[in-house]
Amino acid sequence: MRLLLLCLFAGLGGLTASGAETIEILRDNFGTPHIFAHTSAGAAYGAGYAQAQDRKDALLRNLQGAGTDTTPLSSRMRIIVEAFCSGINRYLSENPGPNATPVTPGMVTAFSRRAFMTIRGSNDILIGPARSSSGNVIAILDPLGEWNDDGRPYEMRLFASDEQISLSGVAPPGVPFPLVGYSSSVAIGWSGSGLGNTEIVGPHALEQAWGMITARNLADVKAALRMGQIPGTALIGTARGEIYDSSGKAPDEGILMQRRNVAQSEEGARQLLAGQNTWPFGRAMDVAFSTYIYKAETWQARLVKVAPELPFVRMLTGWSRRGDATSTEALAFYLFKMALGQPESAALEPPDSLSNNRIRAALRKAQDQVETVLPYRADYGTLFRVARNGALQSNPVGGGTVTEAGMITPRAITFHRAGAVMIGSGGQSATQIVELSNPVHAVSVLAPGESDLPESGHFDDQARLLFSNGTAKPAYFADRKELEKHLSSKKEITKD
Repeated sequence: MRLLLLCLFAGLGGLTASGAETIEILRDNFGTPHIFAHTSAGAAYGAGYAQAQDRKDALLRNLQGAGTDTTPLSSRMRIIVEAFCSGINRYLSENPGPNATPVTPGMVTAFSRRAFMTIRGSNDILIGPARSSSGNVIAILDPLGEWNDDGRPYEMRLFASDEQISLSGVAPPGVPFPLVGYSSSVAIGWSGSGLGNTEIVGPHALEQAWGMITARNLADVKAALRMGQIPGTALIGTARGEIYDSSGKAPDEGILMQRRNVAQSEEGARQLLAGQNTWPFGRAMDVAFSTYIYKAETWQARLVKVAPELPFVRMLTGWSRRGDATSTEALAFYLFKMALGQPESAALEPPDSLSNNRIRAALRKAQDQVETVLPYRADYGTLFRVARNGALQSNPVGGGTVTEAGMITPRAITFHRAGAVMIGSGGQSATQIVELSNPVHAVSVLAPGESDLPESGHFDDQARLLFSNGTAKPAYFADRKELEKHLSSKKEITKD
């Protein structure tokens, strides 16, 4: 292992400290920073500045709370981390405030060992060439997290022209480059499972993550994986048409999936994928944001037997079984399930012990709520909403996991009750859908938004305009000409 690390570090050593460099931070209309530099150190400098600009308090809590790790880094990684810190400290010097003490490379190294713990599972899917309409790998990178945590993902795109490096993806604030993301050559997803403490994440986790996200091919990725610094399972897709699971699992009919936290959500996604032979890029978004309710058809079959003459039942049995935000039928199904009482409410399928009389009583109660209690034309999104702490409003949403009603969809959203509504503030947090074509085609959504500043305009704009509607924004990856048509800001900074 020591020899492998030394060999890899030697291969990473081509970057040397450089002189002054001008870095451009172009933000698209959702505030995502696209950082253009000559070197990876320059890109890291810009990433540090941008992260401090958007998430200063969370960034400092992450780094200052991690302690210091003095593990020696390779020359390349040392330069990248030092530049990242310099970018953060540049912003702090320009914008002084409480606790804004300079950060150090040791803090970044220490936090990197915690960074993978912020991934609370993943719904990643890789669609291989045989199942892709274009013959290219399609990656759905879908890490799970909490919207109000300091470690919630930060989205960034980094370009280092002199080194031919182009990266896009997410990492918690305090990491200088994407951990989950893609380049023109590879797409990388992590499960995040099994990371219970920092001791099982190696001191060279950053080295391994950099080796993977900058890999040119699968062989390079496997070489980085052999460093053994990051536990958990990685899914890797390549522009050459390969899909790979680091746990050794083989593709199932041309598809790889991460094991999900909710087994029924995984099974629902498998059923959805099996229903179509090949998948175009546009339909991959339907998989990522699917609101199909697992096993709802079994309840429809039971209702037909119990009370086929009731208009309320005809509405439920004619329903698409999708928990869309605009679905009145999905709301009626939820109310019916909850009216059954526990434990039957939480059952995925009708128990044999459930009597027809109880079903009829629950139908009457649900219909009464729809007609006399809820607002006129209330739908699923009337009751199920998404919001982050500090937001001025909540927004309707479809899908998610509602355990007490036995309603589980491939789309991961966790809800808690807040007065008369259910608020989702976790689950899907940074969905990226990537086709490894030439050029790369990608869209993404970062919930709830890029910034932690309510006045920024990017505090919850993606929750409101994208996530709530089950859609995503263009990445403009490596397409500066198109990006410049959709800018919200542009800033030049100089790295000394």
